[in-house]
Amino acid sequence: MSFFEQYSAAAYCPNNNVASSNTTITCTAGNCPLVQTAQAESLLEFQNEGLADSTGFVAIDHTNQLIVMSFRGTTSFSNILADINLVMVPWTLCNLCTAHSGFLDSWRTVKPQIQGVLASAKASYPSYNIISTGHSLGGAVATLAAADLRTSGYNIALYTYGSPMVGNYLLATFITNQSGGNYRVTHAEDIVPKLPGYPIFAHVSPEYWITSPTNAAVTVNDVQVSTGVIDLQGNQGQLDSSIEDHGWYFNSIAACSPGLGSELVR
Repeated sequence: MSFFEQYSAAAYCPNNNVASSNTTITCTAGNCPLVQTAQAESLLEFQNEGLADSTGFVAIDHTNQLIVMSFRGTTSFSNILADINLVMVPWTLCNLCTAHSGFLDSWRTVKPQIQGVLASAKASYPSYNIISTGHSLGGAVATLAAADLRTSGYNIALYTYGSPMVGNYLLATFITNQSGGNYRVTHAEDIVPKLPGYPIFAHVSPEYWITSPTNAAVTVNDVQVSTGVIDLQGNQGQLDSSIEDHGWYFNSIAACSPGLGSELVR
């Protein structure tokens, strides 16, 4: 989980989403050393797309034989609560499923670009595993991307960090039951995974809840696993909510983004 957290962190670095390609993924804040060691290269970079300014990259990692889609979270925490509303729209991915309108719009905006790059990369490297990852709002877009592309036959592993809820109970159940693997990581009292909130929304299962405090190293014993799309354990079971906990997932995940970083330390 810590490895793909670094791919999520890399999406916050502007040099990785400036609309170029074939460049090495690096983190100016020094918080993605494993990705840099792998010498992953971008196949597609995109920024400020859709309602939630969907930004990120698709990268090829020959060292670990991966194709990685990484979506950036919001760069200003003050915008998170505004973006997380209760507006849901029907999504034909599954019967009676509804999804958060803003997150779905953001995914649909970049979907054509990503589909083309993904098809080409998978044709060239059929044995490579596909990963969809993101932090905060980026985790929400990564979730919808994985869910959608899985229905096209791709086997995609989903790794999210501090993601809000993305849809109703039926959508959460549908994604939970898809093949590929879901790793929804939360941290302590992080406020964002609690939003927009039950019972209108629900969460993809299982949850991997990090219990260690912010700025502390994470060990295996610090991660508790709970299941269920209506999950009142883990992060949801914490009465208090924390902004600071949202910025720490194995390291300072948004360190490349001064906007979010400054908000989180106030």
